[in-house]
Amino acid sequence: MEKLKVGVIGCGHMGSHHVRNYSMELGYFNLIGVYDTDMKQAEKVANQYSTKAFGDIDLLLSAVDAVSVAVPSSLHKEIGLKVAQHNVHALIEKPIALNNEEAQILCQAFEEKNLKLQVGHIERFNPVITELEKFLDKDKIFFIEAHRYGPFSGNGRITDTSVVEDLLIHDIDLVCHIMAGIQVTDVRANGEKIQSNNIDFVTSMLNFGECAHAIINASRVSQNKERTICIHTKDSCIYADLLTRTLTISKETDLTIDGSGDSSYRQNGIVQKIFVPIQEPLRRELLSFYSSIIDGTPIVVTGQMGINAIRICEKVIDRINNQICGKY
Repeated sequence: MEKLKVGVIGCGHMGSHHVRNYSMELGYFNLIGVYDTDMKQAEKVANQYSTKAFGDIDLLLSAVDAVSVAVPSSLHKEIGLKVAQHNVHALIEKPIALNNEEAQILCQAFEEKNLKLQVGHIERFNPVITELEKFLDKDKIFFIEAHRYGPFSGNGRITDTSVVEDLLIHDIDLVCHIMAGIQVTDVRANGEKIQSNNIDFVTSMLNFGECAHAIINASRVSQNKERTICIHTKDSCIYADLLTRTLTISKETDLTIDGSGDSSYRQNGIVQKIFVPIQEPLRRELLSFYSSIIDGTPIVVTGQMGINAIRICEKVIDRINNQICGKY
């Protein structure tokens, strides 16, 4: 099996998970090293996973075939362009860039050099979502509702963007993926600043013409932790809990049990519960990245998909800015 020489740029919370997974899949990857502007952090992560900490990003890029970019979102364009200049494939964590303009520039740079660019919308690789897709008929969907809540934390979370680019973007991407081929025709939103100088809580609604609409809520200031998505179709309701890794499918039926005598009864609905095996989404994402480079398989989350998510996020923020937002 051909190994891919890889590195990780950014050794923070998410970057360290990329390093861990690369180091665990040595049959596919040759982990060359890591880079971070904080050399002490780079050395800490490198020592933990038996790799090398590079003090010069250009030296790392000269030694690898592909990298994960897990730096702050505000640096995605700068670092991404440098990666492309070195003719290196990239998996860039979401959001692909801070805005549509920067995202377009990034995608063009990789396209011009025929390099692979994958965007780190990790929920696409969540085994619950993979299982969910088996039961979907998008032509029958009329409503989707998603909730992504968590408590406020200054450690480990994106700090240079709002909750829209931080959390809401996950479910924007998922909903658009579920409604594949059907364009968003209208966006509405409200949001509040609670604990930071950016939007911390958002409620948004996406309209897919006359076909369906979705309500997506995201919060990084809620005391409960929730990651759910509920899909309503003409003949079923599919509820996915991404934390407990379960699917609940409710369907209408008209079944008569034992139709003889007084003992017969009618069943109006059935409920099916599915427990999904534990698989780390990031590991699946990185193996998909490997396959796209080595085997030429289609990229699951392309740069254009990342751009689409950013465009909708920008519309959400624009709608919120037109509302009265206060900080409690």
